Parts: sequence; C-alpha cells; structure tokens
Amino acid sequence: MKKIIDVKISNKEISVSRDAKISIIDLENQIKQLDYSGENKPKDPNVENASIPPFIQSFYYLFFKDLRIPTENEYCETYLEFIGGDVNGNVLVSGLVLCKDGLLNRMKRTYPSLVRDLHFIYLLEESEIFEEVEYSMRKDYFNGLDIRLIYNKIEFYVSLFIDTTRGVYFKKKKRTRHDFSTVNEIEFNVAFSSLKKVGNFYLLTPEHVKILLERVNN
Repeated sequence: MKKIIDVKISNKEISVSRDAKISIIDLENQIKQLDYSGENKPKDPNVENASIPPFIQSFYYLFFKDLRIPTENEYCETYLEFIGGDVNGNVLVSGLVLCKDGLLNRMKRTYPSLVRDLHFIYLLEESEIFEEVEYSMRKDYFNGLDIRLIYNKIEFYVSLFIDTTRGVYFKKKKRTRHDFSTVNEIEFNVAFSSLKKVGNFYLLTPEHVKILLERVNN
C-alpha cells in the first residue's frame, strides 16, 4: 500500500507526495532482477531525430506508483499507453507516425541510464553528506537540470553523464537546448570503467559520491 503523505490541489493542478524510503541494498537487489535487451538494437533515423514526449514520464510514474524500478517491458508498454498505443506496427507520437520497433529500440537504449540515474539519486541521499538532494522530472526535461544539491547552504545542479561517445553526444546536445548560465552547474563526467556491474547494469558507487564532493568543494 502506498504511504501517501499529502495530496495538494492548487492552480488547477493536483500533486501527490508519498513516502519513498528505500535502501540502496534493496534498490540494487531490484536491479539484479532486471533484464536489458537494448544493446546493439538497430536505429531508425526517423525515430532518432524525432522530438517526442520524454521516456522519463513512464519510468518515474511506475517507480512512484509501486516504489519499484519498472522492468524494461513495463516501462515501454506504459509509454505506449501514454501516447495512445500502436496501430499495425506504427505509433502516432506528437503528430508523427513512427515505427513501433524503432521507438522501442530507442527507449530500450535509454533504459540503463534511467536506472543508473535513479540509483545515483538514492546513493546521494544515503550518503547523508548533502543538506538536500532533489530530482525533478519537470526540471530535467524542460530545463535540462538533473540533480539538485544543497551543500553548506549553497545550491548546485549535478549534470551526470558517462564518458562514452553516446554520453558525451547527449551532453553536448543538452547544452545547445538549455541555458545553464543562471545556475551553479557541475558537469559530472564519469568513466565507464569506474562503474560497478550489478546484474545487467553499470552503476555509480560511494567512491563517485566522494569524487563529486571534491568537485563541489573546488
């Protein structure tokens, strides 16, 4: 049963907050059970270049609902439900008719980074180093701001990306879409070789939290 803390209706919007306490050990035990099939999937240029609703909506909706990381299939199927499903192997997204398989392949390639980001948020929380750790799906998508931290009463936004060709590409793309001049942003690039493997996924460790703290202090 959900542990609902508050339901708020304001300005014709409704928001629900719930207890989301879960330990890193429990989270990693969940991750060990997850499958991943997105590696080396073919890319559909029409899908890759399309501007479509964010995948994070279905991922974080399901995590909020069950306090459990959604499986790859749950995450993909819920997204398709959000946008209206599929017809004869195609999906209508933001007025575009896109190949369903191409869309699912793009979603599946994104899945590991969503799992890794969520795990890192909880890793930062559990460290108890920072006065506040906050993630906002809205700020992430609309403003390009990832994880908000308060340390020594100073606000920082941590932009985490992995030092791979794909990670660097998407970080550069994000820079072109958003203005970070008004915030205190830390670009936190992490070598893939420094990640630890948990099941089928590669995650950050408490050592990365220490490295981030050094960056914050500098």
